[in-house]
Amino acid sequence: MRILLIEDNRLLAKSTARSLTASRFTVDVLHTVADAWEAWNTTPYDAVVLDLMLGEDHGLDLLSQARRAALTTPVLVLTALGEIDDRVRGLDRGADDYLVKPFAIDELIARLRALGRRPEHLVDAILTLGSIQYDVAAQMLSGPKGQVHLSRAESMVIERFFRRSERVISKAQLGEALHPLEGHYSENSLHILLHRVRRRLAGVGGDVSIQALRGMGYIATVAP
Repeated sequence: MRILLIEDNRLLAKSTARSLTASRFTVDVLHTVADAWEAWNTTPYDAVVLDLMLGEDHGLDLLSQARRAALTTPVLVLTALGEIDDRVRGLDRGADDYLVKPFAIDELIARLRALGRRPEHLVDAILTLGSIQYDVAAQMLSGPKGQVHLSRAESMVIERFFRRSERVISKAQLGEALHPLEGHYSENSLHILLHRVRRRLAGVGGDVSIQALRGMGYIATVAP
């Protein structure tokens, strides 16, 4: 499962992410509502772990925004606000589960696995860009000249380009595909990954290319 963890306590976020990663989850950690919304709106997560008190912002506002945008990702609210009224308010705003701090990491893991087993959320996605298709579940890229299975990092990059075609993606956003836990990357590792992705696209044929925009990032375009 790929998890979006939204928590402004950086120490708690880091320790929680480390435990989830050790249990074979892929975890993206973000600390602000603005960054979390950008990631949630462009990346297919299996579940979101959402703190409610995010500095001057409130997690429930982000949750309401996501539900209005028809984002159906299961959400587990993780917060110190544990009164009955708080729980009811969270569930009414679209949360799927509620866990009060302090919490046991084993319980969090079990609840996330339970959310992932819900049939309505186990939907395979086929993304299409130009004459190329990408099967998210199988990590398979298909085009006029055949198909190829992608690595985990290649898959994350391809998926971001396919979901945000004709939109610029920054180096920082692509770097998350290499190190989603910390968000750090090197220029060289990113260039190598993009070279591999371009080779994959060329290998299956089609009309999709990835172009670099100096000082801005990269964009996936379809040839006319």
